Amino acid sequence: MHRSALALAAVLAALPAAAGTRSFGKPLAGLAPSTLQAVLAKPEAGKAVRLEGTVDAVCRNKGCWLELKQGEQSVHVTFAGYSFFVPKDVVGRPVALEGRVVVRRPPAGEVEHLQSEGASEAAGAGVSIEATGVEVR
Repeated sequence: MHRSALALAAVLAALPAAAGTRSFGKPLAGLAPSTLQAVLAKPEAGKAVRLEGTVDAVCRNKGCWLELKQGEQSVHVTFAGYSFFVPKDVVGRPVALEGRVVVRRPPAGEVEHLQSEGASEAAGAGVSIEATGVEVR
């Protein structure tokens, strides 16, 4: 291997873990992070939020939704306008996302459909997030 190629390989190997971040949807705008506990305790429909946590579940069919877990709480996350998906293999990975709070209890048929794709009870809650951008770390 040429010396410059070895030097490049060494530099790439030394990059921080953030270099492995994968982005989906729009770039994050840099909102201050909120806690999931605060969002769920006083949900404000349409409020822009940034949440950070762990991916607890992903749609098994297409990656068209995820569930974000923070501590013992989870929230169902859809993607604005069905405009992007996330890989199905990101369960357990750290994630940051920005989007809007949705306050709406989905109909039973929709909840059953989501649960058939791997969703938990969070899919039937009256609060969810419609993400505009997601970063998986």
